Amino acid sequence: MQLDRFELADIHHPSALARKLHGLLGPLTSAVPILDIARALDIADVRLDRFDGFEGMLLTDRVRSAGCILANISKGQRRARFTVAHELGHFLMEQHQLSDTAGFRCATGDMRETREGRREQRQESQANRFAIELLAPAYLMASGLSEEPDLRDAQRLRDHLDVSLEACLRRMIECRSEALAAVWSHEGRVRYFVRGAAFPYVSCRRGDPVPTMSAAFRAIARGAVGFTTFREAHAFAWTGRSDLDLHEQTRIANNGHAVTLLWAEMPDAEDDDDGGLAELGIPGFR
Repeated sequence: MQLDRFELADIHHPSALARKLHGLLGPLTSAVPILDIARALDIADVRLDRFDGFEGMLLTDRVRSAGCILANISKGQRRARFTVAHELGHFLMEQHQLSDTAGFRCATGDMRETREGRREQRQESQANRFAIELLAPAYLMASGLSEEPDLRDAQRLRDHLDVSLEACLRRMIECRSEALAAVWSHEGRVRYFVRGAAFPYVSCRRGDPVPTMSAAFRAIARGAVGFTTFREAHAFAWTGRSDLDLHEQTRIANNGHAVTLLWAEMPDAEDDDDGGLAELGIPGFR
């Protein structure tokens, strides 16, 4: 693979950087070859192994003359691919200031950062944005989406793009026009959620039980692994609002894990009474 890093110079926005790189790569029909891309862009070595104390590390100097990426594979191959893309983002975005004397050392929380507050948060958030847009570009996402939202699409895209189910679902929510949100839970208790820009506030806190009035609660109680169909939901149970139509679909996995996709039909703007509770928690890409 031949790539010229000079053509990516001075692009500081992570989305623009990912789009430019895809322009250099040309159309793809399968998973993005992230290891080949990294090596073609002056990453001398990519090492996937089990490491303690960090998820990813970029060994480089201030001027990025060359680099080496270490990615922790203890959470699976797909997670490690995301980590490689994340570290490549640090390498290419030369305005990022080194977080360690030898480069960048990124913890698990950094791989989920979405905030744009302090410099460290902003850098990790930008590396995550670059990673997901590189590994799951909009044109490849669109090719795997059904006419209407469906959790099965995220699973098919996971297998096709070799990216985690969570990352695919988050990206699906971004790419679709419907008002969508997803709530991840374990043993019937909320872990975190993500919502699209058009979705109202989700009224669940981390650690709250999944609403007992929901179809998700009943599906989790049954414990049958697989997907439910979309069903009408009690909007107030999930959002604290009763002025919208809401439907839900749940995927039950092993070991008590589940994810519920919420699909809202929003009221007309003139009828919106600004109901709902403040959003709690801001998850990032895993």
